[in-house]
Amino acid sequence: MEAPPPTAKRAPEAKATPLETGAKVSIPASPPRPSHAPEPPLPPVDDPSAVAKMLSEGLALFEQGKVVQARRRLVAAMNGPVPEVLLALARSYDTYYLSRLPTADGAPDMQRALVLYERALERGAKEAAPDLERTRGILKIPR
Repeated sequence: MEAPPPTAKRAPEAKATPLETGAKVSIPASPPRPSHAPEPPLPPVDDPSAVAKMLSEGLALFEQGKVVQARRRLVAAMNGPVPEVLLALARSYDTYYLSRLPTADGAPDMQRALVLYERALERGAKEAAPDLERTRGILKIPR
């Protein structure tokens, strides 16, 4: 007996693409791109009047919920002669203060807030003491 001839495999029929048939095609939206790259840090300032201006601007921006911009100004002034800058910067990372804003574009970081509260207190910002104690309690850090 002879073996039956091998059967030829058929190529699958090509289907018409939506463009060929005139069908409407929805193109998925591309993911949103940031409008710009993150802004570089501001140069440090140590002149008392420039530090005071940066503190004032930083506090105003923070109250508006523009936490990232506020932090940029406060970081630039943090080594200047005004210890309240460190206090304001610490509060910009504190969940307590961030939660009081109607909206905020910056994330909390209680560890960073703790370090900044300690530095503010060391530099003479006595108002940092209650915030430091509260933060230590939250993080369960003994005195």
